[in-house]
Amino acid sequence: MPLSDVIKILLKGEERELRERDLLGYVENLARGGKEALQQALKEVETAITGWNDSYFISTYEKRVDEFNRGKLNRDPGYLDDLFFKEELLIKEGKTGLTVDYLYKAIERLGFIDGNHQDAITSAWALDDFEFLKTQWEDLALGQIRALREAIRDALKVVSPKRCNEVQGANRLQKGVIECPEVFGVDVCCEITGYKKNTVYKLTARGDMPCCRSGNNGRKLVFRREDILAWMTTRRQETNDEFIKQMGGQLAARK
Repeated sequence: MPLSDVIKILLKGEERELRERDLLGYVENLARGGKEALQQALKEVETAITGWNDSYFISTYEKRVDEFNRGKLNRDPGYLDDLFFKEELLIKEGKTGLTVDYLYKAIERLGFIDGNHQDAITSAWALDDFEFLKTQWEDLALGQIRALREAIRDALKVVSPKRCNEVQGANRLQKGVIECPEVFGVDVCCEITGYKKNTVYKLTARGDMPCCRSGNNGRKLVFRREDILAWMTTRRQETNDEFIKQMGGQLAARK
């Protein structure tokens, strides 16, 4: 699923039960594109959140009319006309006016967390506590996409562009790999895997890369072509489409 579609789903509140591991899995898939891919994803998410916030405005017209009718608004009647036309213009631009009634209904539609939460929201509505309702509404509506944003930020802290390029090179069969000898040394191994000598030495020392040790002292490293090819293709990386289908299946199953 493209990131743009994921963002739309999260902003619409269509998937409020998306598990943390699903978000982490999606971000891990994005991280395979390297640090630049994560930075671009973070930019898209932050732009979407900003756009969502900009699509609303605080509507005060009805409240000011009520205050005026009760003699609690010491303003010229022209003020109400100006306020009315100002809000009408915002509505024509596609923005939605926020009032305590709108916020209560929006929270109710998203779903109360529990009975205590419902009582708190109802009390805030009765007391005309706009700020509390707005905060609660934003937490419910933006909770998932904020979690996605934080997951991307956390991934950016640990992803190294150098490491990503190195892993990509290690997973890529070089052009002449099939033509290399059956047994070869460290230099050829570096050409085939894309790893530097220091990395090859570390991998073999940890037992993470198959090798043979020739000579009486067993210090000279040699490699068998079939062993290296098998090692390079052991962990198959799923494609984006495969990951998306798997993630979509999990979401559909929970729904």
